[in-house]
Amino acid sequence: MSESIQNNINPVRHGLTLAVLALIFGALWAAFLAVNHERLHSGFEKQEHAIQQEQMKKTMLDMDMDAMKLNQAHASEAVHSHDTPAHVVKGQHTHSGSLASDAMQRLLRGHIHFMGLGVLAASLLLITAFTSLKSCWKKLLGWTLGIGVLAYPPAWILMGLRTVELGPQAAEASIMWLFGPAVGLLLASMSAVFGILVIEMFGLQIRIPFLSRFFEENKV
Repeated sequence: MSESIQNNINPVRHGLTLAVLALIFGALWAAFLAVNHERLHSGFEKQEHAIQQEQMKKTMLDMDMDAMKLNQAHASEAVHSHDTPAHVVKGQHTHSGSLASDAMQRLLRGHIHFMGLGVLAASLLLITAFTSLKSCWKKLLGWTLGIGVLAYPPAWILMGLRTVELGPQAAEASIMWLFGPAVGLLLASMSAVFGILVIEMFGLQIRIPFLSRFFEENKV
């Protein structure tokens, strides 16, 4: 019995290893954030303040140049309109009231996704291990799920580190090269596991000749 279980798990062992590695990374990142929370948040706030000051100076300079071309009434109105709300930098909308807080939230989501996706990947791979899917396809799912789990959370961390400097939307766009493939791997893998379960539930691997090439004949 033990040997049978081991034979089932062997094809997805590498995927389980990557899933556990994601859990380890998640725990380490949580510890790092707990120890360095104040330092990180303070650094983001200083960076945000410096950007606001730079934007203010630029706005005032533009206003001075415009004042030379506009009448006194328009110039007075422009001086009044130069005040920039503390939660708006570079015209970017924030969800928490400040870019520094947005950045910290995104760093925290890196930990959350490491832990959540690590557990999800391990669960799906264990389910896949005991299906009648052929070993080669189980190995492929192990790689796609494992790589997706390790690639997606760092995208949030990179996004968080760039949020203050680039703004929320630009920071998100800057990591699409990592975010897009990671999401694609995860969605494709989860859809594949769902498809496998549906196929076996209705016995389609026996009824449809094309599907039989993906499943072991001697397993139910």
